[in-house]
Amino acid sequence: MSEPVVIFLNLRRTHLEHSAAIEAAHRLGYGVALIADTVPAGLPDRIVRVVHQVDTYDQTAVDGAVEAIVAAYSVAGVVTWSDRDVETVSRIAERLGLAAPSVAAARIARNKYLMREALAGHPDTIPRFTRVTTWEELVKAVDDVGFPAVLKPTSGSGSKGIFVLRDKEQLRGAFDALMHYTRPEVDRVFLDNPNELILEEFLAGTEHSVEGFVSQGDIVIAGITDKQTIEPFRLELAHTFPSLLPADVSARVHQLTRTVITAIGLDNCTFHLECMVSPDGRARLVEIAARVGGDFITSHLVGLATGNPFAENVIRVATGQRPELGGGQPLYAGVRKIMADRPGVLVGLDGLAEALTVPGVRHVVLERPMGTLVKLPPADYMSSTVGAVLAVGDGADRVHDSLVRAVNAVRVGISEA
Repeated sequence: MSEPVVIFLNLRRTHLEHSAAIEAAHRLGYGVALIADTVPAGLPDRIVRVVHQVDTYDQTAVDGAVEAIVAAYSVAGVVTWSDRDVETVSRIAERLGLAAPSVAAARIARNKYLMREALAGHPDTIPRFTRVTTWEELVKAVDDVGFPAVLKPTSGSGSKGIFVLRDKEQLRGAFDALMHYTRPEVDRVFLDNPNELILEEFLAGTEHSVEGFVSQGDIVIAGITDKQTIEPFRLELAHTFPSLLPADVSARVHQLTRTVITAIGLDNCTFHLECMVSPDGRARLVEIAARVGGDFITSHLVGLATGNPFAENVIRVATGQRPELGGGQPLYAGVRKIMADRPGVLVGLDGLAEALTVPGVRHVVLERPMGTLVKLPPADYMSSTVGAVLAVGDGADRVHDSLVRAVNAVRVGISEA
């Protein structure tokens, strides 16, 4: 039998992110067995031992790939890097006797309605909410939830499909847009619950995420990330790690995290919890995911700030080991996205050399190839993010200034479609 491998179910979309994960497995002595819909060019074949390119929404095809891997390799763990495969990972792990959340817990972590239902005994941790599948249900739900409110899919991710509603006049347009968007033929992430929405109380305050691990029942928090979003669709624009929240408020966020994880029953996984902190310091849940945080938070920011690469601990937990977090005084690390301001075709990205000379900047990332058709929300929630800048500094204000300078140096070229 050859060296042990960890099964990766799909990869993050950028080379910078997925390379961090692959190299982490290698540093810990594992090869990678990749099962993916699409396979990026240039994967390191001395680390990625085998690739099965299949439709990962097809459970039979995934099972066949797993059987082939098990026949040839000693499988030490299975892990995914995005929401859509969380339940499949739990199903594979259950079959192979590997570390992962239970299938039931994974299902709750993939559905915002189910996770709020799981926390019904802790009403102080969640907003008022109602499940919505029809126009009539939405009209009735407004009476229970009130305005302002948020309407969104129960199983979306990456800020897809979030509508902030201020009055009844905005209901119909948001509902119709989401009924169109949450069809499997538009996005296959909605195969299991098409046209299922949640209307919930709008939470005012600052937005944050908690990065960490649950290992053999122990909750290990690596830190809190401060987030910046843009209206009206709550798209995530920038992140800074670690948080600038006061110690007492951070403690409330930590307690919220422990309450949520315990109520859902998550174990043996990485988690990424998003929450809102109100002006009076109250922390309430937005959602929790049983996987890493995206937008370079866990692939880069945590490691750049702390010196403890996050991806290694993802692999440790997926292979039944405990995470290892070192001490020491952290730096600050941040990311800010390069956004298109209008729809069209991406034809250029100028000013990269200038951006790279800004002190503190570590990476400037192109996330969309030239020729990409760019759309703005609500037509599309992803393509308007064309790149990102990552920076490090000895203070959050210095990181913010570096990121703003670098992003402002970049000029996005968009031509008419």
